[in-house]
Parts: sequence; C-alpha cells; structure tokens
Amino acid sequence: MRLWEKQRDVLEAVRRERRVAVKSGNGLGKGFTAAVAVLWYLHCHDPGIVLSTAPTFRQVRHVLWRQIHRLHRGAADTLGGRLLDTRWELAEDRYALGLSADGADQFQGFHCENVLVVVDEAEGVEEEIYEAVDAVMTSGNPRLLLIGNPTRTDGPFHRAFHEERGIYRTITISALESPNLRVGEVETPGLVTAEWVEERRVAWGENSDRFRSRVLGEFPSKGEDNMIEMADIEAAVYEGVEDSGNGRVVIGVDVARFGSDRSVALMRRGERVVWIRAFSRIDTMATAGQVMVAVREHRPDLVNVDVIGVGAGLADRLREQGVPARDVNVAEKPRRDTTCANLRAEGYRTLARRFRDRRIRIPRDAELIAELATLRYEYDSRGRLLMEGKDKMKKRNGRSPDKADALMLAFLDDRGEWAESEFAEFWA
Repeated sequence: MRLWEKQRDVLEAVRRERRVAVKSGNGLGKGFTAAVAVLWYLHCHDPGIVLSTAPTFRQVRHVLWRQIHRLHRGAADTLGGRLLDTRWELAEDRYALGLSADGADQFQGFHCENVLVVVDEAEGVEEEIYEAVDAVMTSGNPRLLLIGNPTRTDGPFHRAFHEERGIYRTITISALESPNLRVGEVETPGLVTAEWVEERRVAWGENSDRFRSRVLGEFPSKGEDNMIEMADIEAAVYEGVEDSGNGRVVIGVDVARFGSDRSVALMRRGERVVWIRAFSRIDTMATAGQVMVAVREHRPDLVNVDVIGVGAGLADRLREQGVPARDVNVAEKPRRDTTCANLRAEGYRTLARRFRDRRIRIPRDAELIAELATLRYEYDSRGRLLMEGKDKMKKRNGRSPDKADALMLAFLDDRGEWAESEFAEFWA
C-alpha cells in the first residue's frame, strides 16, 4: 500500500511539528500511517526512542505492531535492527517499544534527546496516560502523534482539537477524501470504498453521529448525555469582532473556590457575548476590583454572581459599591421548571434551548466551546434533570467549566426582579 495524500500530510506534520492530532473516519490507513511514522523516526534519529500505545495491549500488539512487522519485512536490509514482538532495537540508546495503557508507570524512565510518542486509537486512552506522555515530552526534540476515530466529545483527544488546539497541528481525514471515492473505483486496495460509504449512509443516516465519526472523521454533534449539541455551538460562533448588538447588558461571574480554578466574568449585550475575562489565583477583593473595572466601563443592568463558597463576599462588596449585583445560588430549587433538580440544571436547560433556537452568539473561544460541548446531565431518583457536578467534570476533563458557568449565569436574567431605576444613582 502506497501513501496517499492525507497520509503524507500527517507524516510531514510529524516531521515538522511537536504535537500532531489526527481524527479520521474508518478504513483510511490510520494504523499504516502510524507504523510508517515509527519506522521513519527511529531510522532517522540516532540516538532515538519511539514509544507507542493504545487503549489495550491487544491493540498495541495486533494492530500497530503487526503493521510495523509487515513494513519492516519489506525493507529489513535498509532498516536493520532486531525486531521482536513489540520492540525494535537498533542500539542501546535507539529503540522502539509498544506499551500497554493500563498504567502510567509504563512511561517512566525514558530519557533521550529525540523521542516520538504515538498514541493509536487515541480517543480510548485515559487521562493518566496522557499525563505520563506529557512527562516524556520534556526532552529536547520530542514529537507526539495522536491518531484515532473522533467518537467521544470529551477527554484528551477531544481537547487536542478544541481548547488545546493552539499547541497541536490538527488534521481531519474524511472517507469522502479517499482516492477510491475520488476516482470512483478501487485505486488503492485496503482503503474505504464508495460502496461501504453508501451502505453506512443508508444504515446510519448521513446526519447521524455514527456517520459523522466513522465516515466523515468529525466529532459527534452531541453525546448521549451531553447537554448541548456541537452543531448548535458552532452555529452560534462569530469570528473576529462582531457588532455588539442591542439589548440588556448582563454580567455573569463564576467565582473560583479552589486555587487551581479561575474566576470568570462574562458579559452579554442582548443575545451576544461581548467579552470573557478569566482571573487566576487572586483573592475575592481583587476579583471584585476586576469586575468593577468592567462595571464602570459597560454599566450593566445586572451582575449575576454565583454565591456558593466565596462568591457571597464578592457580591456583598459589589453591592457596597452600588453595583446591581444579584446573589445566585445554583443549588437552590428551580424558579419555573420543576422537571429540573435545581437552578443550575434549569439554567443550563434554558441555555441549551437558546443554542438550539439560534438565540445566542458567542466568540470563538476554544475553552468556552470545549466546556459547552462536554457538559453532561443525568437524572436523580425522582426523574429530575441534574447537571454533572463541577468536581466530576474536572476529573473527567482536567478542568472546571468556569467559562460555561459564567455564560449560564449571564443568561439568568429575570427582568421583573430588578427595576431599571433602582441603580440609576450609581450610573448618574
């Protein structure tokens, strides 16, 4: 099998970039590309170490390393070395290993100037393995290749295409780009065919998430328990600077409870989010000062503050300054929708409807988009909607949904609760 255009793009990216993430449909030569990357890197780097992994050792051994063995056999005289089951050794300081992903300790102790890490079926590898891989990336000339099917809307592989996109060269490979589909016949044996794509279109429907992931190489628009569809989020995004619009001005403030979290202030005017500001590792009074700067500049009609934890002190300080700050305890009962377990669930259900109905505009903020796309819900014992807790989401995604919560707070605006003249003296 010879390399086709997209495979060459991936390998060229690995040659030039520190981090490369590839999402692909089925039958497009992902394993072949990864195997070529392993053989090329070690052949061209002395000293050098290549580490490969996948969700299970069976996948390591029988998918990627089977490809490596086949390719090595075809060029054994040129490549040389001693090839074992999941190890290729050229010298004591020049070797490739296939490692299982069942423990982060597998990745400890590898030190070399030139290191390539290949994560195959990357969507299925757990967070702790990615943390171990990051430790390996501290060498002088590291390379990382993530390659997989985009079947999940959370996790490290998803983050590489969203909030961490700035540090990755990202590539998408769709079955519709396959040479076999472009020429209308099987030009490259082993690659996906037009017949298979048409079968999947009939069986799954071209608007289904399975078709998006397995054929088009795109992430699902919405997981089974995700609150907001990715397609609705993308439809709400505006590029660059957009007219800030008209309407009521509301600021939502999500206040950090722990040292690693951030306080976030987000302002909307009408249905448009105008700006988002995040503050890390500052105390409550310093956060209040940052919010006051925005208040004096934009003169909001309302500032909604999450008062669980230390937020109550911030809200009190803002009111001392005459700011129209309102305490919001999202753990309290919902205001209108009794099918929700609490105000947080009601706020997010309302926000999801805004996205669905195209009644919201947000900037292309990668962190906000990723947080919104990975919000999950469940149901309590009484059948009421309940959002996944922040601690659980942080453990799953490696971050707290600070920006998403600030957005939800900014759209908790009960017009009748605040008289327009109540804070007129402050703005005089």
